[in-house]
Amino acid sequence: MTTPSLATLAPLLRMNNICKSFPGVQALKGVGIELRPGQVLGLIGENGAGKSTLLKILAGVQSSDSGTIEIEGKPVDLSTPQSALQAGIGVIYQEFNLVPFLTARENLFLGQPQHSWGFIDTQKEKVIASKLFARLGNRLDPETIVASLSIAQKQIVEIAKALNTDVRILVMDEPTATLTPSEVAKLFQIVNELKAQGIGVIYVSHRLDEILEIADNVAVLRDGELIDQKPIAETHRRQLIEMMVGRPFENEYPIAQRQVGRVRLAIENLSWSNKVRDVSFAVHAGEVLGITG
Repeated sequence: MTTPSLATLAPLLRMNNICKSFPGVQALKGVGIELRPGQVLGLIGENGAGKSTLLKILAGVQSSDSGTIEIEGKPVDLSTPQSALQAGIGVIYQEFNLVPFLTARENLFLGQPQHSWGFIDTQKEKVIASKLFARLGNRLDPETIVASLSIAQKQIVEIAKALNTDVRILVMDEPTATLTPSEVAKLFQIVNELKAQGIGVIYVSHRLDEILEIADNVAVLRDGELIDQKPIAETHRRQLIEMMVGRPFENEYPIAQRQVGRVRLAIENLSWSNKVRDVSFAVHAGEVLGITG
């Protein structure tokens, strides 16, 4: 039996001719995108291109002025966040929506606890939570307080929350912004596992290398318009950048000639408690000093 390709599968999600305006701003101008089961759609564009507005409409946070949304070929009304959840759409925002002083399990079942004889069945919740974490390839203890988790672990809790609502479409907004390279690699494993389970993923990122690695298709927005949606195999980094900015470019990181002036700030042998020990640096006029760690 031949396995159907992504291109031959019926769209899981279709957003048609979506328009949205705010006072003085046309945020979306007839945008249409498609997502198929088991597919990662990379959504890219410069700041202000309309990505966030499109996601908010899909999540039921904002309503479009015109246009339609279909899931598995059927029109749906996503006028509220609850209607989006009921339609099988989960959104993981860059700022996690978790209660830090509750456990991972309590966050998973917040607002939808498991009941037994009128009481919350914590044991059943632990079993379900453990299965969800295992589905994501993680052995996170459901009784761990969220405040003590790493960023990557909190993200796993957010993904598990979405899976706990039988999500079919998962939107990930800048999911690697605060992750280390090893955590990014683990996230990509999870995304590939979700694909294998037939879940469609919309992956929003400014990091084009990630889009080229993880996405099957890519949709480019510019100034509220869809410039193109195409298979990732049919494009490359330079073309994506040119579609995003609307012009050809000669050098992605042009070298600017600057005159470095006198010292504006000098720090010598700075120490504070056990946090900072014997740090020295100087900043000159006309230069940018990067600090990392």
